[in-house]
Amino acid sequence: MKTIPSYSRFVISICLCSIVTFSNIYWLQPLLPVLQKEFQITSLSANLAMSAPLLGMGLGLLIFASWSDSIGRCKILLGGTAAGLLVSLVLPFVENYSFFLSLRFLQGMFLAVCPALAVPLLGEELRKSWLPGAVGFYVASNTIGGISSRLMGGVSAEHLGGWQNAGILIALITTILFVGVYYLLPKQKHFKPAPLKVTACLKAYGYHLKKPQLLLLYLLIGLAFGTFVNLSNYLMIVLGDYPYNLPSDIRSLMFLTLLGGTTSSSLAGKFAKKHSQIAGVILGISMMLIANFMMSWANIYTMILGMVLISIGFFFCHAQASTLIGRSVTKAKGSAQALYSLFYYSGASLGVFFLEPFYLRWGWHGVLGATRIALALCILFVVLYQWVAVYQKKHSHVMS
Repeated sequence: MKTIPSYSRFVISICLCSIVTFSNIYWLQPLLPVLQKEFQITSLSANLAMSAPLLGMGLGLLIFASWSDSIGRCKILLGGTAAGLLVSLVLPFVENYSFFLSLRFLQGMFLAVCPALAVPLLGEELRKSWLPGAVGFYVASNTIGGISSRLMGGVSAEHLGGWQNAGILIALITTILFVGVYYLLPKQKHFKPAPLKVTACLKAYGYHLKKPQLLLLYLLIGLAFGTFVNLSNYLMIVLGDYPYNLPSDIRSLMFLTLLGGTTSSSLAGKFAKKHSQIAGVILGISMMLIANFMMSWANIYTMILGMVLISIGFFFCHAQASTLIGRSVTKAKGSAQALYSLFYYSGASLGVFFLEPFYLRWGWHGVLGATRIALALCILFVVLYQWVAVYQKKHSHVMS
């Protein structure tokens, strides 16, 4: 271990921790129909297996990002990830679904340590010239963890005798990866503790929420990610039912379409240089809307193409919106990004309650109709964002 440079150890350990985190969050997504049959629950209850950890992650981000400023990143990163893994080892043996959901919520809270602390930790310990490349590896690791765990969950549940065995396999593999994180992660050398001031944090959050343009971006990303995640959730249920009746290993292959989103994220910066971030947001939302209509044909080929396009559109929108948040604030930038993450994960968690009535009434076409409404609201938020910008510009000229 000592022969590996310190900066490389930081990057490798953060990337491994990212794979551990998102593997344990997303492995259940292709198995929602399996949970529905196993626990004899409704489609809404099955979807909560994904909503609960995402809500926990949104809340955990706020807690750990502030707490780590006072006691250090590495201790919290290791402790939270270990606690999340402990939940993963317990989950396959839980027979009560309410308790299962409670554990998934707690797991999301614990595993929030990685997305909350990864970039700040790298920013403190690496040279500025190395940071963009390191963050790029980190983002790629998010994708690797999410896609590989979905594939592994679907395949192992089908061929190892149930979702429980799939859960045990995911937990064991990610525990081995975490051991690597534990031994690789160096001690921080450049951390400067700051006193934890809850009142100051709350004031910073309030300051950002009072700014109309920031609030519109927060609402937009919540709706966009909520659309993206929950459309995928219901797609798993639809593909597991008549007339498709696809087994979990085949359903899980649908998540290879997320690779399109990885490609689009890398193109977002080039687009913004020629145009603007807000133009990128509207382009991403428009692609998602086009994909939505494409999927209404309800055959497997248009669903695959639609998921590729919706992945490209969402990640393009996400890359532009998150950058726009950073450029729109001059103080308390960490709080602004924390709120962005809170709306991001909360939208994914709570979106199921909006979609479920449409699914029960009109099935798959109801889900598509509900998500069109959400995407239309996103476009409205962009229009309002631009209107506020014009209004503030005119008002500033009048005042001067």
